[in-house]
Amino acid sequence: MPSIRTVLALLMLLVLAPAAPAAAAPTTATLEPHFTPVTLAPESSETYGVLWVRTRDAEPGTAVRMEVTVDLGGATTFADIGIDTGFGSNRPPAPCRLADDKITCSWTATPTTDEDLSTAALVTVTPTKATKAGDRAAITMTARIGDGAVTQGSSVIQVGAGVDLVSDGDRTVEAGPGKPVQLTPAVRNGGKVPVEGVVLVFEAHPRLLGKSSYRNCRYDIGLVCAFDTTLEPGRRYALSAPMILTSPGDTVPGSVAPVAVRWLTPSEWTNSEPGDYGPPGTGAPLTLQPLAGAQGAPQADVRPEDNSAAIRFAVTGTRHPSLVAVGSGIEAAVGDDRAVTTGLMNFGPGTLRPDLFENNALALTVRMPGNVAAYEAASGCYSTDVDGWFCRLGQELGPEQRATFAFQVRVEDECGRPGEVEILPDADGDGDADGVVRRGRKIGPLSVEVAGATCATVALPITGSEAGWTAAAGLALIVAGLLLTARRPGRSIAGPGLSTGRRRSVRRRPQAHK
Repeated sequence: MPSIRTVLALLMLLVLAPAAPAAAAPTTATLEPHFTPVTLAPESSETYGVLWVRTRDAEPGTAVRMEVTVDLGGATTFADIGIDTGFGSNRPPAPCRLADDKITCSWTATPTTDEDLSTAALVTVTPTKATKAGDRAAITMTARIGDGAVTQGSSVIQVGAGVDLVSDGDRTVEAGPGKPVQLTPAVRNGGKVPVEGVVLVFEAHPRLLGKSSYRNCRYDIGLVCAFDTTLEPGRRYALSAPMILTSPGDTVPGSVAPVAVRWLTPSEWTNSEPGDYGPPGTGAPLTLQPLAGAQGAPQADVRPEDNSAAIRFAVTGTRHPSLVAVGSGIEAAVGDDRAVTTGLMNFGPGTLRPDLFENNALALTVRMPGNVAAYEAASGCYSTDVDGWFCRLGQELGPEQRATFAFQVRVEDECGRPGEVEILPDADGDGDADGVVRRGRKIGPLSVEVAGATCATVALPITGSEAGWTAAAGLALIVAGLLLTARRPGRSIAGPGLSTGRRRSVRRRPQAHK
C-alpha cells in the first residue's frame, strides 16, 4: 500500500493544467498511461492508486486533448473501485468517469515541456466481503494525445495476505553540535503469519546522515534498504548496524530536524516506489538481526498507521545566538514610492540552517508604519492584513550576517503610528518557545517621516536582551534602505548577507491607513 506521503507527493508532482481551448497536436506526440500497482489485503482499509500520464514530443505551450481508457480487468468483482476528485479547489472538473469495469478520461491540457507529467485520477480501492487473498486483476490501458498514435500500458490490482509490521514508535534523540548520535530502527511482526522480507525507508537530510555504502540500500533523501529476512510472528528485528546522525559543529542549540522511519512489505514498496530512488551502495549489506524474546505471495500491511515512526533529532547546548530584529527609518514626501527594509541579524554564536532544521526557518512579523501602504514585498513574505506581513527566513545565516526583507511602499499621509518588525519565538509552529529563539520579545522599529510634518511622538521600545546590538544593526539597515531607494523598483537585492530572493508583487492597491 502506498503511504499517504507518497500519494501526496505524486499529486503535488502530477497536477493537471487548467483547461484551455483545444489545439491540434503534432502527429509525433504520444501519451503514455501509468497506474501505480495496488496491493491490498482482505482486512485493509481504503487503498489508493494514481492514474497518471506522461507526454512525449508534445509542443510546449500548445493546448492538446488527452484521452485515457482503463480496463480494470474484473477488479470490481472483488473490490469497490472509486474515483476521488478531492484534489483541491483549484483543479478543473474531474476528467474521469467510472462505468462498469472501465475508467474513461478526457481533458484538455497545455504541456509545459515536451515531456510533461499530469494526473488523471486518484483511484480508491476498498476490499469487500468477497475479497480474498489471491484475487488479482490485470489492468490494461490505452492513451492518445490529439490525433497522435494510441499507446498502451499495464498494471495490477491484487489481494495478498494481511500482515502487520509494527515500528518502535515516535521518539526524540539528542546530541550536542557536531556530536554523533546512534539510531537503530527496529520492526516487529505483529501479525499471525510470517512476513517474507521487508523494506526500510529511512528519510533524513544527507548532510545529517553518516556515511555508509550498503549494497542492499539505495541512497537519495536518506536511504531505502531491502531485506530478504523472514520475520516470524511476534518477533522483533533490528538493524545490524545503527544509523548515525551528526549536526554541523556550529549548529544552533535547540535546532530540530525531522527523521522518518517506515517499514513496508516488498509488494508495498514496489507499488509506491517513485522510479529510480537513487544509486545503490557497494559495500557489505545491511542486515536484520532478531532480538531476544525465495519471494512469496504478495503481502499488504493491514494496519499501516503503526509501521512508521517520526524521530526528532534535537541539538542540545546552551550557547544560543544573539538574534536581533532590525527595522529602519527613512524620510520621504507624501506620494513618494520608497523602499522600507526590515531584517534579522545573527550576532552568533552558531549558524541558522533552515534547509537542515525546520525550526531554523525563523519567522518575523512586520507591521508597516501607519502613513504608508506596501504594495510589493520580498520573496518569503506574504500579507496577513492591510498593514501586516509575515516573513520566513529561507537562507543560511551565520554569525555577523543579516537577512533583509525589503518592501516597496507608497507614502500616503504625513503622520501615522510607527511600524515594527518582530522575531517570533515559535518558528516551527509547535509552541516551543524555548527552541532557537530565547525568551523575550525582539522588536525593531519602522518609521517613514515626512519632512516638515508635525506629528505626535510615539516611540516603540527596542526590546530583548540583545537591545545593545540593535543600534549597529539598525544603522546597517538604514544604509541598505538608502541604497535600495536609489534603485529602480523591481530589482533584486544583492550583497553580503542580504536576501537575493526576487520581489513578489502583491495584488493590492495602495490605500490610506484608517
